[in-house]
Order: sequence, then structure tokens, then C-alpha cells
Amino acid sequence: MQSYRNSPWAWLPPLIASVLLGVVYFTDSNRELFLALNRSGHVLGDVWWANLTILGDGAVALALVAPWIKRSPQRFWAALFAAVFAALWVQGIKHVINVPRPLAVFPPEEFFHYGPAFRARAFPSGHAAAIFAVAGIWIMSLSRHYLLRTLLFILAVLVSLSRVMVGVHWPLDLLGGMLGGWLAAWAGLALVGRRTWKTSGIGGYLAGIVLLAIAAALLVSNHMRYPNALAFQRVLGIICLVWGAREMILMLPRRSMRGSAEEN
Repeated sequence: MQSYRNSPWAWLPPLIASVLLGVVYFTDSNRELFLALNRSGHVLGDVWWANLTILGDGAVALALVAPWIKRSPQRFWAALFAAVFAALWVQGIKHVINVPRPLAVFPPEEFFHYGPAFRARAFPSGHAAAIFAVAGIWIMSLSRHYLLRTLLFILAVLVSLSRVMVGVHWPLDLLGGMLGGWLAAWAGLALVGRRTWKTSGIGGYLAGIVLLAIAAALLVSNHMRYPNALAFQRVLGIICLVWGAREMILMLPRRSMRGSAEEN
């Protein structure tokens, strides 16, 4: 879990996000870049981007943490701490800098839009922050596994880009979310690195129950309002609920057969 400290994965992604954020901002190319990406990005189809975008939803991101509870307690707690940091980053900035969304700037016919008609509080993207926080935990904490790290990073980039493709965020929003999410992942790993965190106590079980409840809610919720992605959302909810519940059951203390025989 300490390998990330001296790895380029710890500082290169936030550096890239910071540089690109500065370039897009100071060249005043945010709107033009949005239109170029939004208009040309639907070669793969609208359903593809709708399904990708739900992976950055906060509820989905938390549900995806549930299966880690027994197999990787350190990452489990790091992800929960990162979720707090990411939420503070996103909501704190959104309520200080109220950036209008594309629907509040361009006529609807000028770009592709799908899903909720958000018009305010664009910067930064909560979806980008969530997916980069979750992916960042694994990318920075894995030693070697170069291909897996790269694939996770690419997935996080695509999920973030989906917010431009469905027409609800600017490129600057994605970069701001990426920066905040990665810093949140770094902070989460730094916190759990100070001691050995376990999930077998009351705190772990309570956290697990909350995450299982979130996973169960995905089976009935339509809060994201992407009809074409509902099936994928349900599948994710079932996987996280069943897998997470199994992990928690395996954590339950068991008396050995020998101990039971001695007691009898």
C-alpha cells in the first residue's frame, strides 16, 4: 500500500489535469472544445455513453466499494475517506463558483444532450471526481500490474468524457473533477497508511451495511434518469449487493470444530 508514494502514478495524473486545466482556461477554448467533443463523440452510440456515465455516479461508486470489505480492508477504508474528500471538493467549489452548464449557454439544437436538463453548478464534475477517486485508490496502491493500472485510468477518462458526450459538463469540469478525485484518493491512501485498518469490527460492519443498502437501492432507483442505462445499473447493483454480502458473511467470526468439541 505504500508503493504509490514514489510512483509516477501518485503525481503524474494530477499534474496532467492541472496543466490541461490551465491550458484550456487561458486559451479560452472550453466552449469550442466542448462542442467539438460532443458533436464528434457519438460514433460508438448514445447508449454506450449513457451506460458509461453511470459509473461515475456517487451511489454507484460507493456500491462498487462494498466487495472490497474483506479482501482489501485498507483500500475499503481509503475509498470511504476519499469519498468524503471528493464530496467536499465538489460541493464546496460548486457552491462558491456557480458555472452555468451547456444547456444554459447554447441552444439545445446546437449540441447533443441526453438525460437530466441541468443548467447550473457545472464546475467541477462530481462524476469525474468519483470515478477518479475510486480508480485512483487501486491504481496507486497496486504494485506492478501496469496493464491493469492503464486500463483503469483509461476507464476513468472515458467515464469522465461521457459527461461531455451527454451534454451536461464542460471539459474544464472534467479536469477539475479529475484533479479533486485523484487528490482525494491520495489523501485516503495517506490516512489508512498511518495504521492497519480492519473491517471486522463494528465500524466495518456498519459501513458495509450502508454500502449494501446503497447497492440495493440501485435495483429500484431511477435517480440518474438515463433509461437506456437502467439495466446496467441494476446489474451493477445486484453484483455489488451479492458480492458484498458474501464478503461480510465470510467476515463473521466462526468457532473451530475443535473448539466446539472441547466445549461439549
